[in-house]
Amino acid sequence: MVSLNVIPFSKFYTNKAIAFFAIALCIAFVVFFKKFLRAEWIVFGFIEVVGFFFFTYLLSNKWATIVFRSFEKKLLWTSFWIRIVWVFFSYFYFLNTTGKPFEYETADALGYHNEAFWLSFLLRFHKFERYIEYVGINYADMGYPFYLGMLYYAIGDSVLPPRIIKAFLGAYTCVLAYKIGRNNFGEAVGRLAGIMTMLVPNMIYYCGLHVKETEMVFLSICFTYLADKVIRANKARLWDIFLLILTVTLLFFFRTVLAGCLLGSVAITIVFSSSRISTMNKRVLLVLLLAIGTYVIALTPLADNITEHLEAGTSNLTSQMNSYATRGDGNNKFARYGSRSVFLPLMIMAPFPTFVDTLQPNAMMMAGAYFTRNVYAFFVIISLWTLYKRKQVRNHLLLLSSNFSYIFVLASSGFALSERFHLPLLPYLLIFAAHGISQMNAKTRKLYLPYLFFTLAVVIGWNWFKLAGRS
Repeated sequence: MVSLNVIPFSKFYTNKAIAFFAIALCIAFVVFFKKFLRAEWIVFGFIEVVGFFFFTYLLSNKWATIVFRSFEKKLLWTSFWIRIVWVFFSYFYFLNTTGKPFEYETADALGYHNEAFWLSFLLRFHKFERYIEYVGINYADMGYPFYLGMLYYAIGDSVLPPRIIKAFLGAYTCVLAYKIGRNNFGEAVGRLAGIMTMLVPNMIYYCGLHVKETEMVFLSICFTYLADKVIRANKARLWDIFLLILTVTLLFFFRTVLAGCLLGSVAITIVFSSSRISTMNKRVLLVLLLAIGTYVIALTPLADNITEHLEAGTSNLTSQMNSYATRGDGNNKFARYGSRSVFLPLMIMAPFPTFVDTLQPNAMMMAGAYFTRNVYAFFVIISLWTLYKRKQVRNHLLLLSSNFSYIFVLASSGFALSERFHLPLLPYLLIFAAHGISQMNAKTRKLYLPYLFFTLAVVIGWNWFKLAGRS
């Protein structure tokens, strides 16, 4: 047994969050009853909210004092079995509701599946050169369909084996979140971060879908863990550096801009971090590696992809909002007001749950998951304020810069409030949330209830906005 400063996820936070979700549903039913959620989506929402807050409270107490090796195993295998159950349940649920084992609005997932099926066909008949011709030099987003195609070639074209692998990668992501939290804020915070990552509904949900988010989040958090380990270690190991380079290289083929943000965060950490965190010798070594890596990237179309995305950020956002405003019957008129200045202040707590039927079934199904994000954002804010007040920002620059560089890019895109594009942020936000919970005191505790009232007002306002914008 080990003695830890236990950080119970208090019943005060648990009960209040669940109660406010129930109040939001009741208000939505009264105000928007003609456009209310289908019954099964209400059930999903309650399971997501109650499951996250109640079991975070329960397990943060129950697992607080077990030996850390046992904790890692419990975290890994509990996370894995939760995700496996969801993988098989969602397979049959979507098969029953959509007629195929894919989610609602399945354009991307089905596209990845078809391309991977085609690649496996080409490999079986020794025609891989046709795939090379198809890819050409536009390979910035080809990592996932290529990976999926290789799986189909090796083990068959069923969608279940890749999703079982997703379950394991998702489970190991929870372990890495625990380790990063532990290395930055101590064992107790790390454990709470791992438990919250295990239970957060969004991370579970994507294990049952045929999109790239689970693999991409795993690569992202793996890169951050390795970078943090290399920067903080007394002596850098060549094996860790090799894995660091390999991870970010693979990530470039999943989401180029995210990989660029993570590389930039390492550069920021090297230059500005406290001397207690990283020695001068390691800084010189990492600067040299970054310079070589940047030069190599500059020789490929990946550099053009990053540059074009950053230069076109504002115009892309404007065109995307105009597209939303004119889509279908053209009644989504309020979308035109979306801009970086509007989205950026909301990015830590956004997106917001949809409690009305606006023909967005995926968003409605995940309403409870969105609400958990709205609530634990409070603890993220407490964490950031504490780091600032105690002048500890330089000790955690890697996590902060990884988080906020991607937030800025996301707020500048047309997908600022698209939950799927927020997924790479979740492990980082949950680590900060766990730290924020550890810093709660009598003063900050008094702010929690007013914050929930504010969240409730924003959620109801958001749903009115969605309906009013569609006339």
